[in-house]
Amino acid sequence: MVSMIKKFFRKQRHKRYVERYLSDLRWDCINTVVSASATGFHNGTDRHLDAIGCLIRKYERRIRLLKF
Repeated sequence: MVSMIKKFFRKQRHKRYVERYLSDLRWDCINTVVSASATGFHNGTDRHLDAIGCLIRKYERRIRLLKF
């Protein structure tokens, strides 16, 4: 019984961590777009936004899987 409770709390901690990281990624994406619109989009900006987009998709999938 104790191991089930530990497993539950570990999963809850991980969900909080993933949600916090996903929130940070979303804000990073918004900040990048705002700053790039002021200074101009470059090749590095495009690659950075693509990488952030892939990470957001990855962690949204992970959150969906953690619901079970």
